[in-house]
Amino acid sequence: MTEGPGETRTVRRLRARLAESRQLHGLTSDPLLVAVRLERLRVSVTRCMWFFLTLGLGFTTTGVHAFLAGHLSPVDALWWGAWLVEPALAGILVTLLRWEAEILSHDLAVDAAPVLWLKRVLLGATLITNVWSSLRPPTGPVEYGVVFLHVVVPLVVFLIAEVMPVIQHRCNTARDQVMTGAHPQPTATAPAAPRTALKLPPHLQAVLGTKAAEVREQGRAITPADVQAAVNVPDAFAAVLADQLNAAA
Repeated sequence: MTEGPGETRTVRRLRARLAESRQLHGLTSDPLLVAVRLERLRVSVTRCMWFFLTLGLGFTTTGVHAFLAGHLSPVDALWWGAWLVEPALAGILVTLLRWEAEILSHDLAVDAAPVLWLKRVLLGATLITNVWSSLRPPTGPVEYGVVFLHVVVPLVVFLIAEVMPVIQHRCNTARDQVMTGAHPQPTATAPAAPRTALKLPPHLQAVLGTKAAEVREQGRAITPADVQAAVNVPDAFAAVLADQLNAAA
């Protein structure tokens, strides 16, 4: 096969890579795929936060037990019962966090004072008992490294408890926004955008057509910025789409 001017193997290989990159971009920027990625990220981050929250509560359980029964021996019933105090408080906290995350996922504010006070009381009790037990150990001198841990770990647990609902809410909000863009509500007056050489999916064509109609009603030409406000495409693709839409007007 005779190669034209400049059509070397390297040029053909790069041209094939460019075509592949354009196809990959169209797939990876699809709103449905983005929504799936956001949901997977939410699940992964939430699992990690629950795991580390559980580790922190496991550590603070020892401090609560030392505060309540550090001076007792296993023959005393309170020595065994003291191990249940922190898991019980943690269970209430976990239940509250699950409820708060679900409410926030529906864009409802959790601003009731009793909810905030319950979290503060639960985590404040954990902090106070842990710090007290480390400052007044049943036996031996005060270990300042232990004191530091018994201060920091409850604070981290408190912050994790505050951050987890925010993570859930923001991820769900981002996912819903993406899904809203992927499935726009049909309107009787929204014209369909002309087919382009980039072969956008039908739902993106509809979004682009609606945006093009809005710009034309303003009596001006469609710009790449208008295209990018409607669909997520690179600058070069946005310029091509803008030219094609203006030519089809």
